Amino acid sequence: MPQLDIVHILTVYLWTWLALTLITTKIKTFTMTVKPKNNHGPHQKPATPMLPWTQTYSNSF
Repeated sequence: MPQLDIVHILTVYLWTWLALTLITTKIKTFTMTVKPKNNHGPHQKPATPMLPWTQTYSNSF
């Protein structure tokens, strides 16, 4: 019965199209509502002190 094959193919195609459409619209609305998190506050010092062998010196010997 070829009609059932056509119905099955059409059903799978429509289901896939609907799923992809809903996923893309969800991604678009999610990216529009989420704002970038830029923290432009004062620079914080590192928790550990700077080690002497990692410091860069302006006067090279």
